[in-house]
Amino acid sequence: MTGWSAANHWGLTEQVFSSTVIRTTQRVRQSKQRLLDSDFVVSHTSPASMAWGLRREWRNGIPILMADPARTVVDVLDDPRLSGGIRLATEILAAYLQEGPPATLIEYAERLGNRTVFKRLGYLGEVLGADPDLLASCEQRLSTGYPLLDPTQAGTGKRSRRWSLIANLAPAPDTGGLGEGDQLRRVELSP
Repeated sequence: MTGWSAANHWGLTEQVFSSTVIRTTQRVRQSKQRLLDSDFVVSHTSPASMAWGLRREWRNGIPILMADPARTVVDVLDDPRLSGGIRLATEILAAYLQEGPPATLIEYAERLGNRTVFKRLGYLGEVLGADPDLLASCEQRLSTGYPLLDPTQAGTGKRSRRWSLIANLAPAPDTGGLGEGDQLRRVELSP
């Protein structure tokens, strides 16, 4: 389990969704599935990525593998659809940065192997006012190309030269929360 489901489990978001996000090593024919009156969002992952960042948790008397908090953040930055888009991914990242070690995010993003995660992490970390060491670590790991900040949205936006991505949701002035419309707003982090 990952995405918004794991984020809710770990207290990284208060939003509750009616569907459960899971990753599997099996081939996925349909990403949205309904089984026994429950809705699931299913995505494929490699067997190697199922060997790290997971914890065995009990849900309704059944053991399941759940992404730990840092893995949840990396998963939603890798595929923002798993959080319903980059706005909730930003909320999840902000909550994680309150108490979680930033170095674990870098380690997990390295293991995942998708350099776009560093672009999104760096860009959103900058918007959130994250630790400069985290931003520097992200900058050292950038790749070429300009992916979308939020691939669930329209592909137009300003190019961020620093983070080598298309900011199709622009940061707004410091207003103390996630914004509405097409803007992300700065969230102040507690020391």
